[in-house]
Amino acid sequence: MKWAIIGTLTLIAVFALGLFIYVGGYKPVQTEIGDQGPLKIVYKEHIGAYHQIMPVLTEVEGWARQNGEACKLTFGEYLDNPKLVAEDRLKSHGGCVVEKDWSSGLPAGYGYRELPRRLYLSAVFEGAPSIGPLKVYPKVDDIMREQGYKPDGAVIETYEILSDREVRTRYYFPVSK
Repeated sequence: MKWAIIGTLTLIAVFALGLFIYVGGYKPVQTEIGDQGPLKIVYKEHIGAYHQIMPVLTEVEGWARQNGEACKLTFGEYLDNPKLVAEDRLKSHGGCVVEKDWSSGLPAGYGYRELPRRLYLSAVFEGAPSIGPLKVYPKVDDIMREQGYKPDGAVIETYEILSDREVRTRYYFPVSK
């Protein structure tokens, strides 16, 4: 019985370590504070859990590519604080960073705007975007607190596919003193 328990605990530990490595939990978060932008974006609104935004990203990315945009970066703009708003009421925008001005000619339900150049605390993480809220957000909160910054707008995450297994997520936290 003792060996069965030890074997089971060892198996669980090996699985947990493998998962940690697979999602990139060991990878560093690089941060900087400075002016970033502007970014031109085409998007659709998403209402619901933030982790369920992928179909919106895929739809807008497909539309963008059919209309001559490379869509090298997809993005999510997260408008609500999930600590304060019920999951089924969370609002976000998902889409593509684009080159062209799409202020006209968009399908119904799509939007376009240019995010101006402004002050951001930005972070880069090359692990799975799904662990960003656990790894990146606490680090950014610590930096804001230590350096006297406060949040000043919606968080934007851009996603760049590096390979079949690698994604670089850049987080833009608008801040002010």
